[in-house]
Amino acid sequence: MIRIVTLSLLIAIGAPSAALAAEQIDSYDVKITVEQDGDILVTETIDVTSEGNRIRRGIFRDLPRLYEENGVTLPFRYDVKRIRRDGEKEPYEISRVGNAARWRIGDPDVFLDNGRHVYEIEYSVKNQIRYFQTHDELYWNAIGQYWAFPIARARVAVTLPDSANATGADAYTGGFGEQGRDYRYAYENGAHIFEATRGFSAREGMTISLSLEKGAIDPPSAADKRANWWALNGSLFILTLGAVGVSVFHYLAWRRVGIDPPKGPVFPRYEPPKGHSPAGVHYVYHRQLKGHDALIASLINLGINKWIRIDPISKKKTTLTRFDDDETGKTVFPAERLLLKKLLSRGGSRTIGGKTDMTFTKAYQKFRSNLSRRFGAEYFKWNFGFIALAAGASIAVVALSAVMALQWTPWHFAGVGALTLVNLLFAYLLPAATEKGQKIRTEIEGFKLYLETAEKLQINMAEVGAGAPPVLTVERYERFLPYAIALGVEKPWTKHFEKTLPREAEAYDPYWSTGRSHGYRSLYGMNKALVASMSSGVSSAMPQSSSSSGSGGGGFSGGGGGGGGGGGW
Repeated sequence: MIRIVTLSLLIAIGAPSAALAAEQIDSYDVKITVEQDGDILVTETIDVTSEGNRIRRGIFRDLPRLYEENGVTLPFRYDVKRIRRDGEKEPYEISRVGNAARWRIGDPDVFLDNGRHVYEIEYSVKNQIRYFQTHDELYWNAIGQYWAFPIARARVAVTLPDSANATGADAYTGGFGEQGRDYRYAYENGAHIFEATRGFSAREGMTISLSLEKGAIDPPSAADKRANWWALNGSLFILTLGAVGVSVFHYLAWRRVGIDPPKGPVFPRYEPPKGHSPAGVHYVYHRQLKGHDALIASLINLGINKWIRIDPISKKKTTLTRFDDDETGKTVFPAERLLLKKLLSRGGSRTIGGKTDMTFTKAYQKFRSNLSRRFGAEYFKWNFGFIALAAGASIAVVALSAVMALQWTPWHFAGVGALTLVNLLFAYLLPAATEKGQKIRTEIEGFKLYLETAEKLQINMAEVGAGAPPVLTVERYERFLPYAIALGVEKPWTKHFEKTLPREAEAYDPYWSTGRSHGYRSLYGMNKALVASMSSGVSSAMPQSSSSSGSGGGGFSGGGGGGGGGGGW
C-alpha cells in the first residue's frame, strides 16, 4: 500500500512537470511599422520553451516567397535587419524550401540549454500596402498558420505614419481559411493592437487587416514598378535574350567553321576510293559508325580475302574460324588486321552470339577507335567546342531563368523549346567535312550509285562522264560485296549479280562461308540470313545496358501577405 501511494504521489508531482516541459511558443509578439512609401518593418519576438526535442540547436522561420495581387503573382522582397537570441546576435542561413524562404537560426555546432529562449527577428518587406479606389489597406498574416508548436499568447501592434489614419480594423484567427474572431482590438500610445483571447494550437495563427484613408500612404514609385516588372518578366526576358544570343553565336560559328567545302559532281564510279576499306567507306559516308554494318562488312571482307571462314550455326550465333595457312599476299586493311589479331589466333575459332563475350567486346571497341582515328579529323570536323560552349550557355540560361521565375508559364516552355531546337539544328549543321573528306565522300557517293544502279547503268551504258561500266564477274561481285553491305546496298548489288550471271550466281558457293549449305534458294537470301545472323550475334555478344525510370481572398486566417510558420531543428 505504501508503495502504491508513493508511486501515485510521484506521478501526481511529475505530471505538471511534464506539461511544463512541452516545447511551445510561450508568447509571440509582432510589431509592424508602416513606412510612408508602403514598405513595412516587422519585428517578431518569439519566446520559446526548448526541451531538446525538436528545438535542439535553434528554430527556423519560414516566410512565403510569392503573393498574388490583382491576379498577378509577385515576389516578397525581404531584407533581414537583425536576428538575436536572448539579446545576443545569432547566426542564421537562408535557403529555399518550395514556396518558402527558410531562415534557419542557430549554430549547427551548438546545442541549446533546455528552458526559455527569446528570439528577435527584424526584417523589412517592400510594398505591402494594397491600394483600392476608396481606401488603402494593410492586410498581413502576422502569425502564420504553419508553426509546428502551440502558441500560448499572441499579440500584434501596428504603427502608422503620423499622416495616416485608420478607418477600420479587423483580425481573423484559427487555421488556414477560418474566420475566427478570437481577439480584442485597442488603440494605445499610437499603436493599433490586436491581441488573441486564446492560445493557438499548432498550425493556427492570426491575420490582421487595417483600412487606411485613401492617399495616406504613397503609391509605388517608378523604381518599385520597374522592380515588379523585372520580377514578373525578368525570367522570360533572360530566356529570350539567351535564345537570341545562342542563335547568333551558332550562326557566326557555322559561318566560320560549319560550311562544307564545295562539292563536286556525283556520277557513277566503278571502284571505291583507293586505300579505303569497306569499314572506312562506311565511316566516311555516314560520318560515324551506324549500327554493326562496318564490322560485318569487315568480317566478310576478311573471309573473301581468305583470312577467316564464317559459319552461321543459327539465327543468333555465328562461328568465326581463322585459316591456318600462309598469309603471304593476302589483302588486309589496318582496322581489319587489328580485329583479326584481337579475335582469333591462327587456326582458332570463336562463336559470337547467345551470351556476352568481353573479348569480342574489347576487340570491337578497339576496331571502332581505330576507325575513328583513321577517318576522323583528317576527313571531318565535329566542331565540338562550339557545340559544347553553346549547350553550356543554354543550360546556364535555363537554370538562371528557372531560379528567377515566379511561375513557369507556357511562354517559358516555348523559350526552352526554342533553345533546344536551335542547339539541335546547329549540332547538325556545325559539323563539317574537310576538303579531303568532301572529295572522298563524293567519290563514295558515286561508287554507291554504281552499286545500287548497276543493272540500269548496264542497260543504258553510262551516264555523262562515267564511261561504260566494267563487265561483271564473280570476282568483281565478291570483291565489292563487303562495300555494298557497308553502304546498305547489298540487295540491289546481289540482285544485279543474280540477273546478269544467273548460272554463276546459282552455282556460287563461297569458300569463306558455309551459308549456302543451309538450302537458301537465292544468293540474296543467303546473304540476308548471314548478315542477320552476324548482326544478332554481335548484339548479344555486347554487354546489355539497363535503365530504370520513375516517376516527380480577403477576410480569413492565413490571407494577405506574410504568414508561413516555423519549427525547431
